[in-house]
Amino acid sequence: MSFAANALSTLAALVFLLAGAQKVLLRDPVTANLLRLGVGSTMTRLIGTLEIAGALGLAAGLWFKPLAVAAAAGLTLLLIGAVGFHLRARDFAHRRHRSHAAAPVVLAVVTGTTMALLLAIS
Repeated sequence: MSFAANALSTLAALVFLLAGAQKVLLRDPVTANLLRLGVGSTMTRLIGTLEIAGALGLAAGLWFKPLAVAAAAGLTLLLIGAVGFHLRARDFAHRRHRSHAAAPVVLAVVTGTTMALLLAIS
């Protein structure tokens, strides 16, 4: 189980490091979607910073498990908030935006599973 927890932590850390960097740098494809959801540039950068912090916490958590648990919990909460924004925009009902809405759901499951595995091996 330790291997699975470490593998998921590493995978999630890479995903959130890249996603967070895109938000902090205000890359067009990312900001256009977030603007559509009602998220401005300041909030986008804050979300990106939180994602990068979570990624670093997951990476450092390979050596200090409580930090990884906290990072996975924080990222899961952040993603639940993202799902809420997509629900408010009715993205799950629109075929065109469904893939954007599915990403935070899948990532919330991954980070939640990571947190559960980390807790199980602690």
